[in-house]
Amino acid sequence: MPFLLASVILGWAHLIAVMRSLQNGGPPHVLHIPALVGFMLASLDTFYLSPLNSRGIPGDARNWVPAGVLIVGLASIAVFGWKFYTIYRDGGDQSRAGWRSGISLACVVLGIYMTGAAIDHFVFFSDSNKTGTAAPDLLGVKDVQCPQMVLIRITETGADFRCPVSISFGGMSSTPFVPWPSYVTGHSVEMKAAIESASREADRHDSK
Repeated sequence: MPFLLASVILGWAHLIAVMRSLQNGGPPHVLHIPALVGFMLASLDTFYLSPLNSRGIPGDARNWVPAGVLIVGLASIAVFGWKFYTIYRDGGDQSRAGWRSGISLACVVLGIYMTGAAIDHFVFFSDSNKTGTAAPDLLGVKDVQCPQMVLIRITETGADFRCPVSISFGGMSSTPFVPWPSYVTGHSVEMKAAIESASREADRHDSK
């Protein structure tokens, strides 16, 4: 699970950097703090404990996990990228086997991955009127082979869908966060037709 591994590594990297700065008597780099805040926000909302979700966990609750992930990713790219740059600006990595620059570069790469995962989520759910989740089995859709809720985006020709295969965050929200590569993609004509049919039936029921 690349995403969980990246999250743990970056969380520890920022925490260790802050602790070392405090032990050396100096203030930590300012970007470590928002990174840790973003990590805590994503962690709390994973268990629906975020103070920003005061409404609890209804189906339309806001999913703050991708926002926290984006903060962690961007902060990691900036702060560890700067550390990597300053190491070679000041004469190169003098540490044993170059571990200081190696760790900084690895954290930059992981930050890029997490930023990309968050952006991928926001792009997929960019239009709230055409995106959401659906259960293929309940809708009677035959061309989507997924045993659980799928993420959907309605298009002109059908519905693009993502089937989670390992991890998913915020499953009780209308926009679950399923980071790449934890999903398989597909396109379904039946899904769009089933959703539109269910929507028309709901409208007729409400009009009575």
